[in-house]
Amino acid sequence: MMKTIFPRAALTAGFVAATCLTFAGAFPAQAGPVSQACLGSSKGAGQTRLCGCIQQVADMTMNRSDQRLAAKIFQEPDRAQEVKMSKRPRDDAFWERYTSFGNAAQAMCS
Repeated sequence: MMKTIFPRAALTAGFVAATCLTFAGAFPAQAGPVSQACLGSSKGAGQTRLCGCIQQVADMTMNRSDQRLAAKIFQEPDRAQEVKMSKRPRDDAFWERYTSFGNAAQAMCS
């Protein structure tokens, strides 16, 4: 009998998808730092459902400290390049988490 092995990332993305699809329309946008930054951006202005979904993904994939830095990146896009190019291990670790968050948010909220 063949045993199928699912990568952890695929299982996590599936969980995020199910949660976003279940809750995205059920609750108003949460007032977290990512949703606030999203709503304040030119692409997110007036997009409460989208920004709420993005906040839900942030809540599932990042801690509050990461969310505050992600919100700064929404507000100051040049900040992303600084963090990405940084040689500090802390910034490298954040960038990996931020990339995973971005991929999950794109898949779940678009």
